Amino acid sequence: MSNSRLALAVLLLGAALPAAAQELIIEDVTVVSPEREQPLRSQHVLIRDGRIAQVSAARILGHAAARRIKAAGEYLTPGIMDSHVHVGEVPGLPLGTTDPSLLRLREQFVKQEPRSYLYFGVTQVLDMLGRAEQIAQFEAQPEHPDVFKCGAAIVLDGYPSLFAPKSVRYQLLPDYIYEPANAKEHPLPPGADEKDHTPEAVVAKIAASGARCVKTFIEDGFGPRSDWPLMSRETLARLRAAATRHKLLLIAHANAIDMQRIALEAGVDVLAHGLWNWNELDQDEGIPEQIAAHLRRIQAQHIGYQPTLRVIAGTADLFRADTLKDPTYAKVVPPALLAWYGTEAGQWYKNEISREFGGAPGERIARAWLQTGERGMRASRYLHGLGHPLLLGSDTPSAPTYGNQPGYDTYREMRLMAQSGIPLAHVLRAATISNAKQFGLDRDYGTVSPGKIANLLLLKANPLESLMAWEQIDKIILRGKVIERESLAADQAASPRG
Repeated sequence: MSNSRLALAVLLLGAALPAAAQELIIEDVTVVSPEREQPLRSQHVLIRDGRIAQVSAARILGHAAARRIKAAGEYLTPGIMDSHVHVGEVPGLPLGTTDPSLLRLREQFVKQEPRSYLYFGVTQVLDMLGRAEQIAQFEAQPEHPDVFKCGAAIVLDGYPSLFAPKSVRYQLLPDYIYEPANAKEHPLPPGADEKDHTPEAVVAKIAASGARCVKTFIEDGFGPRSDWPLMSRETLARLRAAATRHKLLLIAHANAIDMQRIALEAGVDVLAHGLWNWNELDQDEGIPEQIAAHLRRIQAQHIGYQPTLRVIAGTADLFRADTLKDPTYAKVVPPALLAWYGTEAGQWYKNEISREFGGAPGERIARAWLQTGERGMRASRYLHGLGHPLLLGSDTPSAPTYGNQPGYDTYREMRLMAQSGIPLAHVLRAATISNAKQFGLDRDYGTVSPGKIANLLLLKANPLESLMAWEQIDKIILRGKVIERESLAADQAASPRG
């Protein structure tokens, strides 16, 4: 063949394989995937066009232009899914602030937030309130986890809308559900049309937004309060029927035994919180029979269960002297925001809670919160003992506390699950395949298998042997793109990555 014909053949071969430059081959890696009882050692993984194309014990030839990562001694896992987040909400910042200096801090947080999730290997998130503007800002960042969303079905004037002033409440949260049983104390606002605020109308709007689920709130008050409005059982039944008709999961905020009983009667698909408020059934150790019976009912009804253990611990962190000294904060919090947390203005939420406790010493307040959280850990351990799969969800940020930080709280949620007695293999399942199956995403996510989207992690240690392995991420692979972990850190200067 002449030189000219050879050149032509090379050109034609390149034209026939336009995707070749998109190949990534990970060589000699140990694959840790939740559907397998044991890791697969010395594997070779081919990724093409952002999806896993092959997992093989034999070396993969691939295309000459393919990028290769020699990963001997490293572990390849699926990316983590956090199925309970609130993107765009800045931990520790006053809600609805108009202070220009705080708004600048918010802008810095918005740019860093997706990177902080990725820094801890979170490659998929489920936003539980589905606010379009905040999700759009999250997805506008150059590198971000894949985002899925629920839509909120909030009863008129109920939690969490009751924290917004009435002057702006119905503008901020226009898709509330009117409850006729509450009409005397919570009538429709002037100008509102009841037909736009039925369960059917609200769920139809949520479905049209592309949400995968509907989140409702079964919450009559925190602590001694029990006067916040709830939906009637009839309205909840209509909400359940509407969600089913639109093929949406029904998720319930409920963390107290009486509220969770209502949720179970309504036939919800997922409890978005663990059971930490046992009310009159509280005891210092063990599981009371009535609590055990309730947990067995969750198991029998196959209801998804997010322990959300960091909700309580994240508030307790406000009263720990070492919280803001944690070196990991510098990796996930923009420097100016981290500095603001340490100011008197940045301590506003801590001071608010302290007043609610009558100015008690911080150590005592932290201990009280952690005792509540410990009940949630016991409930999670009991459910696991029944063989019930748990779902990893951090509820970041669960409140305006700087104790809940994106990505870091997902990892700390996993750590609390392990401390509760959940074996590491089941923590891995909760973070990957169990979440993917629950939310109908297992065709694309959850395992290291051919056909799956290549959202993967390269770890320097085995996550089945030590939870600390999740702190030893070497590289994040996001839809086939390789990202060096430290390039995502908040304390790193912005620079091109890839």
